[in-house]
Amino acid sequence: MKMQNPIPEIDPNYLVYAGAVGICLGLGLLIYFLYRRTRWIIQVLSKDKGASPGLLASLRNLVMITIWISLFGMILFMGFFLRAYHAFTFEEPVAEIIIHPLGDKPTSKTLLVELFCAHSQKTRYLMIRGDQWMIEGDILKWDNWLNFLGLHTRYRLTRLRGRYMTTEAEIEQARTIHSLVDDENDPFWRYLYRYGPQLPFVSTVYGNAAYQASGENKHYLIFVGTSGFVVREKEGK
Repeated sequence: MKMQNPIPEIDPNYLVYAGAVGICLGLGLLIYFLYRRTRWIIQVLSKDKGASPGLLASLRNLVMITIWISLFGMILFMGFFLRAYHAFTFEEPVAEIIIHPLGDKPTSKTLLVELFCAHSQKTRYLMIRGDQWMIEGDILKWDNWLNFLGLHTRYRLTRLRGRYMTTEAEIEQARTIHSLVDDENDPFWRYLYRYGPQLPFVSTVYGNAAYQASGENKHYLIFVGTSGFVVREKEGK
């Protein structure tokens, strides 16, 4: 099983670079235009004879330079807009989950979970019990301006477990929990939980979970966005 990112990769940086270069060229032309007109005015005031640039020609050149700068200014704005949109809506694929309910009844609470993790590129087969499956993990959220610059949310998948719909069932029924990490007491994440919000550039550090029903064969994609995990059912095969 190999994960595919359904989100099209459109790089707005090309628009940003093109807009910035175009504006710089336009400003260079504007400076040259002003330099020539200032030089002509000085020659007129000093009574030196010089070729007149012509009012209509000067106006035409100024309008063309203004249009040039405005056009590339719009391109630059569009690039920044798309960059911000991508930064705050980007969802990184982190896992795939295929549910295989066991038993003849459609309401079977025992299921086999086929879990593929994007980080390790490994597939695991885990047995859980419950009305739903739930995946848990750690989230480090950066300050928004760092997201805008392209720094994505950091995460760690920690557990896969079964979940019951009612509190009574959670207390009385058998529960299953599987660890997805080698060291659950990782000192790095323990430090982030304790001191993360006090660190520069870090917005918050917290635990996050996402769960879905487990009554029938389904195929799900797990993503991490700027605020945590997102579950989407995979369409087609």
